[in-house]
Amino acid sequence: MRDIRVAKPYARALYDAAVEQNALAPIIADVDKLRELIEQSEEFTQLIHSPILSPQFKSETFQQLFTDTMQPLTVNFFKLLALKQRERYLVAIMDVFSAIVDEAAGRLVAKVTTAVPITTEQGERLAQQLSTYSGKQVRLETVTDPQILGGFIVQLDDTVFDASVTTQLQRLKQQLARGS
Repeated sequence: MRDIRVAKPYARALYDAAVEQNALAPIIADVDKLRELIEQSEEFTQLIHSPILSPQFKSETFQQLFTDTMQPLTVNFFKLLALKQRERYLVAIMDVFSAIVDEAAGRLVAKVTTAVPITTEQGERLAQQLSTYSGKQVRLETVTDPQILGGFIVQLDDTVFDASVTTQLQRLKQQLARGS
């Protein structure tokens, strides 16, 4: 909860600056690149969360890492986070930033949980069906959770579609216990 409270003003500031500079699309691409880097690099995650490294060192490291590959606004934003010692909230800030972008675009986010990763084609078909259902453009956020055994769970706004094998087995167990 604290992460979200800290993240909101920073995410809003990044969004507003990106819109003001007419650079929203490149900033979104930078945020996606950084999200991918965090998911793939344990070293970068350690850099962000290290309490030993000074804010100045982290700021300079962000400068060296991203100057050639990201927008100046994005690099300056990362440097500011480091100097304010808010870089550990980077994931939450990126999540809130994406939510602001989705809201501004009138897009809904569907959280999809599956037992195994879905293919690109499956994701596109699901997004299309959810768009038809909701009447709005839908972006998928996928999570793999082997504990649901099979099927899927989709949360779209306040609606949950639970077609997981785990839930179906629980329902079957309850029916058998009642004798119906």
